[in-house]
Amino acid sequence: MSFLAFLASIALIATTPDVAPSSVRTHESARNYTCEYLSITETERRFPGAVAPTPGRGDSAERNSLVCTESLIEAWRRNPQDEAILRHLTEHSREMAETATSIRPDLAGRTWLVEAYHPNAVVTAKLAFASKNALMEQGVTVSDRTPLLAVGDVDALVRLPATEAYREACARYTATGSLKPTDALLAVVYADPRETSVHAGVCERGTWSWL
Repeated sequence: MSFLAFLASIALIATTPDVAPSSVRTHESARNYTCEYLSITETERRFPGAVAPTPGRGDSAERNSLVCTESLIEAWRRNPQDEAILRHLTEHSREMAETATSIRPDLAGRTWLVEAYHPNAVVTAKLAFASKNALMEQGVTVSDRTPLLAVGDVDALVRLPATEAYREACARYTATGSLKPTDALLAVVYADPRETSVHAGVCERGTWSWL
């Protein structure tokens, strides 16, 4: 997979999510943006002077910024399967988040992490961003932290069938402490290149279950 096609992009800092579809912005136009939440420290490092200075002591609120990148490549030039996924991204993300939180009400007090996978890095970013927003709409705490595995673990897991790999990865996340007992992970996966939809599963305390 080549990332060169996405290097020509324009970065902007948005104080409100005005890249969302609205009366003045079509769904097609909105799909040209890739957005992510960054900490204020990371935003200041990458975009000096773009945000107000971090307040001094006494401000205990956790602040972040919404950074959106507009692709200079028209959405209609995307792979048809990718475009099909993005066309209903918001609705499907909300469905997955609602399902995850409703069938596991015992996880209401957990901090939710999101891990997304798609062969296209831009689609991966959009899946992760939409899933985090959908979880926040459900009223749960969401973290930008991503669980990590050692290189040796990854090398072993990629040799397994997908159904086994995610179960084993979930167990390893917990065993290594990358996924804490107070965390829950929503994984959004594009499992089959012939499909125009994604699948999701939940990992918590070493137990994996597909939604």
